[in-house]
Amino acid sequence: MAVLIQQIINGLAAGGIYALIAIGWTTVFGIVGIINWTHGEVYMIGAYTGYFLTACAGLSLLPALLISMVAGAAAAVLLDQFGYVPLRKKGALVKSGFITALGLSTLVRYSANAAFTADPRVYPQLMEYRLITLFCMGGNEITVSSIHLKILLGSLIIMAVLQCFFTRTLIGKAMMAGSQDMKTLALMGADAERLIKITFALSGALGAAAGFFMGTLYTIFPTMGALAGLKGWACAILGGIGSITGSLIGGILIGVAENLTSGLLSPGYKDAVSFAIMILVLLIRPTGLMGYKFEEKV
Repeated sequence: MAVLIQQIINGLAAGGIYALIAIGWTTVFGIVGIINWTHGEVYMIGAYTGYFLTACAGLSLLPALLISMVAGAAAAVLLDQFGYVPLRKKGALVKSGFITALGLSTLVRYSANAAFTADPRVYPQLMEYRLITLFCMGGNEITVSSIHLKILLGSLIIMAVLQCFFTRTLIGKAMMAGSQDMKTLALMGADAERLIKITFALSGALGAAAGFFMGTLYTIFPTMGALAGLKGWACAILGGIGSITGSLIGGILIGVAENLTSGLLSPGYKDAVSFAIMILVLLIRPTGLMGYKFEEKV
């Protein structure tokens, strides 16, 4: 039992990172209505930005994190401008958005591979590592590393700020309204294009933060966004599209499940288990754990 609890605690940090990716996914899908496959590449851009800021420029954790989030926001807005805006103007976003997203994702991924090479890179140590004893069970100490704890807290703080933005600001409330019916909101005088740009910026900032946090734990490489993006989408679907709380729960569940699988079975099974959980939940509850049914408006 002690081993089981230890693995669950170790998986919480990864769950927080997946939740950040998932919220970025679900925000764009809910407001813009597309599956943004470039989100994984923005995650990679955030990781590399953080690496160069810390390893080359010598910045400390917080400034590097904030600048990485700005870089991720800018990258997401640029990808929208060059990839999706022309389609929105032609009314072809629904038909061609998916293929465009895949093309952009591939372009960014292999451009990064050419620029940075495929060699994995390692962040310098930005946080002091020490084990914190939470409690004892059966003579065994249940511990958590200070780095995992700080990453989890950082992820939760970012999500709390985002929740306040959506519920306490006019722009946030307009974005939530746009997720219900963007066309009606535009007819009421709202600047739909501006809201979409803000949506992509927020999504990019979240993805970049996730990439930065992941870089402090593991090596980074140009193709790291491919699988992470898929897992983020799985977490968003698992929690329920359109639900920030659901994305948090989905991310935590996937992170914990992966860690349990790696610790108790084999690391080779962890990716399969993540998607198996998503499929199982959707078979039982198609809208996800906290999602809602989309009603067609006529």
